[in-house]
Amino acid sequence: MIQLFTGENSFTRQEAYDALRASHDTDGSLATNTVTLNGKTLKLPELEAAAMAVPFLADYRLVRVDGLCDRFAARTGRRRADVAAWDGLLDLLQALPDTTLLIFIDGKTTNRNPIREMIAQAGHVREFPPLRERDVESWLHDRARALGLHLTPGAERLLITRVGHDLWTLASELQKIQIYAGDATVDEAVVQSLAPVNHEANIFQFVDAVAEGRTTQAMQSLAALRQAGETPQRILNMIARQIRMVAVARELLDQGRSEDDIRQALGAHPFVARRAANQARRYNQATADAALRRVLDCDLAIQNYRHDRPGAMRDDQALELLVADLTGPARRPATASRETSRQRS
Repeated sequence: MIQLFTGENSFTRQEAYDALRASHDTDGSLATNTVTLNGKTLKLPELEAAAMAVPFLADYRLVRVDGLCDRFAARTGRRRADVAAWDGLLDLLQALPDTTLLIFIDGKTTNRNPIREMIAQAGHVREFPPLRERDVESWLHDRARALGLHLTPGAERLLITRVGHDLWTLASELQKIQIYAGDATVDEAVVQSLAPVNHEANIFQFVDAVAEGRTTQAMQSLAALRQAGETPQRILNMIARQIRMVAVARELLDQGRSEDDIRQALGAHPFVARRAANQARRYNQATADAALRRVLDCDLAIQNYRHDRPGAMRDDQALELLVADLTGPARRPATASRETSRQRS
């Protein structure tokens, strides 16, 4: 068996790997017939030696290779000599004995990856993309039911709000709740007492909701951040950071630039750059620039309040108005011009 588990959803990817191990370990002997190899430094002869070995007093030998595809991703600037050293991989895969389970584990890969191409010819590629935000609640609901937990809809939403969208953390919190609650119904009060607030996850969820125009979620997250003691200035700084990235991404998209160009311009992780590019599609350059000016106006209003100057506004009011403005419809200039013309007429 030859499989590539690829994708950014490391939680579901690991569960699939664990399930595959369990299904081939009927007598408990697979543990002593498992070897894990570091794909970042692995050489083809080393892989061949591990993969062609006969299992010891067992039906299968499991060989896991971590990060080999990522080593040869386009962004790494791989050398031709490095790729050429792996030209014999396909021959090895096609000669693999039936007793070997060869599993490659990687993050996101593309069809242009030379290692993925060879694996796909000889084996099977399984994709594990990250869950979309709107799918996390369904995932949480299904997982809670599988554990025999009964969470109210409000408890599910509160758990995600407090913990974030990381599946590893959510699964850990569900296990904690299972120990505490058993088969009793779990409401918001139980979640409030058991689940810690993940400030970093919450603030990033908040700024994403703002940039994507999700008013209800943004307002709820803002209230949760304020209640947790997050300072108005940090909240405002994070909004400004996100809107600046959106404005830069919008400008580059208008120039026909790629997401990799956006990542380099922002100096951000590929996931963050891709998120900013998707958010930028809600705007054009004029509305993105206007959103950034609106953030600056909010900052000025808060500073005026602190120094008792005209144009002042309390930080809580200023932030709520800012969020309401930024999450409203992102109008394009042509639409605004038509509305102005109608008003004048």
